Amino acid sequence: MDRDQFEQLLYEEEGNTLDFKKEQYLFSKATDEEKSELLKDILGFANAWRRTTAYILIGVEDIRGGRGKIIGISPNDHLQDHALQQFVHNLTNYPVKFQYEAFCFEGKQIGIISIEEQIRPIYLKRDYGKLKKNEVYVRRGSSTDPTKPALPDEIATMRIGSSHEDALLFVQFCDIETGMLIGSSLDWKSEYYEMPSKYSIPDLPSPTNELWQSNILDQVNSNFYRQLADYEYVRRLCQPVRLAVKNTGKVAAKNVRVELTVPNQGEILTFEESDLPLRPNKKRFENATFLKSIRSIHKNPGDVNIENNFEGKMIKIDFGDLQPGRHICSDSFYIGSKMSQDILLSGKADADNLTIPKELALTISIFSKRKSITFEELKLMDKTHNKNT
Repeated sequence: MDRDQFEQLLYEEEGNTLDFKKEQYLFSKATDEEKSELLKDILGFANAWRRTTAYILIGVEDIRGGRGKIIGISPNDHLQDHALQQFVHNLTNYPVKFQYEAFCFEGKQIGIISIEEQIRPIYLKRDYGKLKKNEVYVRRGSSTDPTKPALPDEIATMRIGSSHEDALLFVQFCDIETGMLIGSSLDWKSEYYEMPSKYSIPDLPSPTNELWQSNILDQVNSNFYRQLADYEYVRRLCQPVRLAVKNTGKVAAKNVRVELTVPNQGEILTFEESDLPLRPNKKRFENATFLKSIRSIHKNPGDVNIENNFEGKMIKIDFGDLQPGRHICSDSFYIGSKMSQDILLSGKADADNLTIPKELALTISIFSKRKSITFEELKLMDKTHNKNT
């Protein structure tokens, strides 16, 4: 926002593209009821009938027939854009395009919320405060009345009148090496090795050479065999998986996201690649687990994030923007099952310019062979590995 544009807005009347607020919205430490007032206004402008960006000017008093009066707000009362974005996006059917800006004018602090023209309708996925889920709140004139949401014929016209086209997304598994699309189902064989109890696995003994023991870099990794049991167990049970998203539409897909839920069953294991156990080393300070690198804070298209929720494991993948006719593959993640079964990965693919998220159902069929391993067999695995390297 520049000074000339702001000055011009001060002379305009409130309506479908402008609102003046004398005081800042209640947000930090506010109740759901109080915060829903801010949410209502953002939704109302997002769904409003307009052809230009809408603005909420906070710290300005409306003067009918004259220039808006600059009241100002305390610098400490500014809202944090990232907190506001997260608050709104967690509640709406897809992200609202808006931003909060701190602005100084005539020596006073003004808050500016700008809401872009965008795909409509936008509505809440659940009740919040005084607002109801699935209701399309729309600003008419100088206010948004929560008791008068948009009617069905208005909602239908919103979509017809949109100047945007929906993205079209197609999600499949892809080949681990080549990235080629391979369909919506996978099947493989895995080995479920029942390892000895960790309490029954002894420490790796230290050499009797006192000089060798005195060198800190040569200290023995006493947990070697227990770490080896974890490594062999997971690596034999779990297989790598990659997903691909293809844009089959005519317009670029903006901010593509995929979410899949792995059922909450004790027999199923799910890992990000960075969480897989690495093969341990017998020396403590050369141990792969000890030296495991810290995960990068930088996010790239295809990065996988796995979280726990009440239904099971939630796999979240951000793919970024995707041009028409192109596809992009995710990083690898790992899934395994202690028993033979079909695992249904259910969820959705979404984008900023996708009105209704695409429902997904992908299947992994696993045949799991069970075998009990003794400590002697575990040591033999280590010897076999050393011979082959």
